[in-house]
Amino acid sequence: MIIPLLVLLFSCASAPYTQTDKGVLKLVDLINEGQVTEVEGLAQVPFALDTETLYLESDVATYWNNLHEAGFTMTGPRVESVEHVSDNSWQAFADSYDMKNFFARYTGEDTSLVTLKTGEGTFYLLLERALRGYPRIRGIKGPVQ
Repeated sequence: MIIPLLVLLFSCASAPYTQTDKGVLKLVDLINEGQVTEVEGLAQVPFALDTETLYLESDVATYWNNLHEAGFTMTGPRVESVEHVSDNSWQAFADSYDMKNFFARYTGEDTSLVTLKTGEGTFYLLLERALRGYPRIRGIKGPVQ
């Protein structure tokens, strides 16, 4: 009886991390409040921004700060889908060699591509295992129509 239980426990420990709607919406609240940079390590580097890659922590911090100062918010957010990153997920950000390389090098089995519908349009979020109760964010694209 104990061996099947141990096998089950160890197999769960190695399963890919899955985002929850609740966690994603909690992150959106943090984005809307301009607090992404307040949680150290939440915004991962390198960071996919639309079709570009930001490699410096200071560039990522500047992006989030500028977004907040410009009054950016995501109104009425609704998680449309959560999918583990696959071989073709990079095309959601850009159909380019650079983005294909970014996904190959910096995403893994715990990375999810989240499609988020908001009043401003559709956003793609590249999210990883939670840190301090928030999904870590590796990239954002949008709004796309």
